[in-house]
Amino acid sequence: MSRQLLEFDRLTRREEEVLSALMRGAKARDICAQSYVSMPTVRSQIRSILVKLGVTSQLAAVALAYQSGWSGRRSRDPAALGLGPGERASA
Repeated sequence: MSRQLLEFDRLTRREEEVLSALMRGAKARDICAQSYVSMPTVRSQIRSILVKLGVTSQLAAVALAYQSGWSGRRSRDPAALGLGPGERASA
């Protein structure tokens, strides 16, 4: 197992859901609205993802997820956070 995949193992289920939503193009406000949590909570979850993955931006986290082949093993539900497969959140 690669070191990168081990870093993804450190994410909580909720962080995986947030990262999966980011990979689908969702913005923090979209995640907030769909998951019924406050914006500070979503921002905190995103910061935690960045720290655990050792990156400095959401774009870098998404790129790392794609490059490593991460698929969100615990968040496979295509309707997670109210977004369908391949569906992009509105800007």
